[in-house]
This record gives sequence, structure tokens and C-alpha cells, in this order.
Amino acid sequence: MKNTLKLLTIMLAGTISIAKAQDSLKNNQLTISSYVDAYSAMHNTQSPQTEFQPYTAVGARDNSLGVNIAQIGLNFENDHIRSEVIFHAGDIPLATWDSDYQYLQAANVGMKLTEGLWLDAGFFSTHLGTESFLPKNNNLSSIAVLTYNEPFFQSGAKLSWDATDALYVEGWVLNGYHSFVDNNDSKSVGVLVNYNISDNTSITYTNLYGRENDDDFPLKQRRFYHNVYLDQNWGDEVFLTIGLDYATQTNSNIDDIEDNATLFGGLVTARYQFNPKWSITGRGELINDESGFVTGLITDNSGAQRGLELFGATLGTEYRPVEQAYLRAEVRYLEAKDNLELFYDGEPTNSRVEFLITLGFEMEKVFGF
Repeated sequence: MKNTLKLLTIMLAGTISIAKAQDSLKNNQLTISSYVDAYSAMHNTQSPQTEFQPYTAVGARDNSLGVNIAQIGLNFENDHIRSEVIFHAGDIPLATWDSDYQYLQAANVGMKLTEGLWLDAGFFSTHLGTESFLPKNNNLSSIAVLTYNEPFFQSGAKLSWDATDALYVEGWVLNGYHSFVDNNDSKSVGVLVNYNISDNTSITYTNLYGRENDDDFPLKQRRFYHNVYLDQNWGDEVFLTIGLDYATQTNSNIDDIEDNATLFGGLVTARYQFNPKWSITGRGELINDESGFVTGLITDNSGAQRGLELFGATLGTEYRPVEQAYLRAEVRYLEAKDNLELFYDGEPTNSRVEFLITLGFEMEKVFGF
């Protein structure tokens, strides 16, 4: 906690002092933002309120009132430099974040190299995935199990390029998959490419390639993770997102360690906006990681070790009285492969029903100097 506060103070003070020291820097802008999401969740499976439900980070405590996330952010930018620090707490970081940096969501600094080209380094939210881990950035508050197993955060450096009005590109060098501190002497590389086909249609491709095993592991396990998603809307009423993930990892197959393992998954989210305040959203999802190289190994009901195979469906509605606030209610059904009894409802079961209510509010204030 003390280290996090020191880092936040040093980065903000350093950024502002640079701006003050350079008379040539113009158009200084400091943005202070905040966001809170509170929830009430119930599951048909039984677990103590002190424990998190598996395979979810949003509304993760059963039969409980809680806070998914409470965050405050500082963002500075001018014509030449930019810096961001986001400090957070709540059940999402408790369930998923690196314990060494539990209260730090992001901390990075960037420099403009030339028009449209920036270099940034530090801690970031992940560039991978169709959904965000933050409820405010999605049409539903709950996240797909596929999203839960993608990275939430990353550490490294990126080059970002606004190539044209329609094309945006990022290149990344990172410590690894869902990590702030590297577990080996190898770095990972990745890209993000976003292309706006039209005002109503965009497609985004992201990937990450690197070695994920510890240095003392005898085999080299190199992971190549791909994600692609399409966003389509028809006016201000109908919105569609289709996301697909495919990953391979060398020397990781559960039946033959020297063979490659594969993961595939996807989600489809459709939203209908009745009016500016009310909408309804549905989502279908699946994930198949037979060798468990991303989701981890599970003991099935025969005693064998297998990876996660699961599908689910979610239906939710949202009310937005103002742009910055929302009230959502959702119901979700998850079902794993027959022999994967992941949950407990009086007896082991392979399915779970969830009911989630979330209330969120965000705001920001911009200062120019």
C-alpha cells in the first residue's frame, strides 16, 4: 500500500514538474476521474460470503452486497507528454490482481515521438480481449468466463500510431501474460490493430506471443494468443459484438506434454436500446481449453485432470437516467462439460445460475492550464 501511494505521488509530481519546467509545452490538461460500481449477487450454488465464486470477478460473493470496484484516476497530457495513474480497490482487484500491486490498476508515462506516434511505458490495462474487466465499459456488468481467463493487466511498453482516421495500431513489448513482474528471462510481444470499416462497423485484432514457463522448467512453453472482435451497430438502437479467441502453447498438451495445446472460445453480445434510458442485452459464450494451459487443470468426477470446457448465456437490462450512471439487472446460466463438477448445490454439479444487480457511477473533471 505504501509503495503504491509513493509511486502514484512520484509519477504525478514528476509529470507536473516537467510541464512547469518546459515553457515550450502548451495545452496542458489534467483530468481527475472516479468510478464506483456496487453490487448485489446471488448464486444457486452454495459457498460462504467470505469466498469468491469461481470463474467470475464481477459480483463474485454469493448472497452478498459488495463493491466490485472503486477507483480514482489522474491523467495528464499536453502536446508532448502524457501520464496516467489509476488507483483502485474492491472485489475485482481482490479476486484477480497481483497481490504486490493490488491497489494499482495502471501507472504509465508516454512521450510523443512524431505526429500520431507515441511511446508509453509502465503498467497498463490489457490490450487483449473483446470485453473489458470494468463493468462500465461493457453492455453487461458480468464478464464472460473467456474474459475472466484473459489478462486483466500488463507491464511493459507500447508504440501507438494513429495511421489514418480509420486505422489505429499498437505494438507491445511486455513482461508476460497477465503479469506485472516477469517469471522468466524472456519477454512477450503483441499487437492491436483497429480498423473502422464504416461509421457503423469496426474490427479489432489483438495478439500476444511469448514464453510463459519458469526458467527452471525443462521444456519451453511458448504461448501465441489471438483475439479478434467485430463491433456493428444499426443506428442508435441495435448493437452487436462478436468476439473470437484462439491460442496455442508448445509442450503443453495434457495427453502428450511434447505436443501443442490449443484453446478456443467466443462470445456474441447483442443489445437493443428501447429509448435513450432503457436497453436489453443478451450474450452467449463458450470456452474450450482441454489441456488447461490457460484456465488451469481441474479434477473431473473420474479423478482425471482436465482443462475447462464451458458454455453460458446471459440476459440483462440497463437503466441509465444520465450518461454517467447505470442500474443493471442480469441473470446468467453456466454449464461445464458433464464430468466437470465445478460447483456445489447440495451436491456437486456442473452448472450454476447467477443473479446480479449493479449500480454504477463515473465522473471526471478536466482542468486546462
